[in-house]
Amino acid sequence: MARAAVVLLALLALACARPSSSARVLNAAETSDVASVEASDAPAFCHGIDCPAFDVVKTTDAYEVRKYPGELKWTTTTVTGLTYDAAVSAGFERLFGYISGANAKREKIEMTAPVRVRVVPGEGPFCESNFTVSFFVPFAPDGGRATQIDPPKPVDERVKNEVDACAFTARVKTFGGWARETSILAAATDLSDALRADGEVDAANAGKDHFFYAGYDSPFTIAGRHNEVWFVVPDPDCETS
Repeated sequence: MARAAVVLLALLALACARPSSSARVLNAAETSDVASVEASDAPAFCHGIDCPAFDVVKTTDAYEVRKYPGELKWTTTTVTGLTYDAAVSAGFERLFGYISGANAKREKIEMTAPVRVRVVPGEGPFCESNFTVSFFVPFAPDGGRATQIDPPKPVDERVKNEVDACAFTARVKTFGGWARETSILAAATDLSDALRADGEVDAANAGKDHFFYAGYDSPFTIAGRHNEVWFVVPDPDCETS
């Protein structure tokens, strides 16, 4: 299938994703420094489709601090390239093929949020950066927001089913508009500056090696778009092999 046709189908999937029956949209803004998103709740920016649960532990004017649980499942693919837009487009195409049936069970899998991109910057102006694009694995029917499905094996060897082994804390910068490489880097810079101003040096330094972009909107959404940059610190008590 031509690339243009695949991308068009991907846009339609994002625009028409059906709300999950297990998700309840929050209808009140967080007002305190410590707020919790319970397992049965989903923030409004998830638009009623499956997205990971988290706890909000701090809110400032510049960023939010969230705790995410361990063992979250994602379907991922890694692309190495000089430009963010081209690399992410290629990664999205692979993952969309997977949820469209390019898997061992030939099953169609519902679209979720966010599309998460792990960005590992190159070490010089002409060094290639690394981008890992991920789709969140949907929740199991009647499992609430605690149990994800057992995803089928991908057909494309470049696509993998992976698990976040550790719980992690994310410092999250939210921004609107259309996410492009320049706007994502600007948000990451603003987040780093805000963390340093608050004395969160370790969290700011975590963004030097890698950071995440998370996008929640259909490309057909014009107003009120929701984008995030995450600086992630793993749970120090989590042991990985």
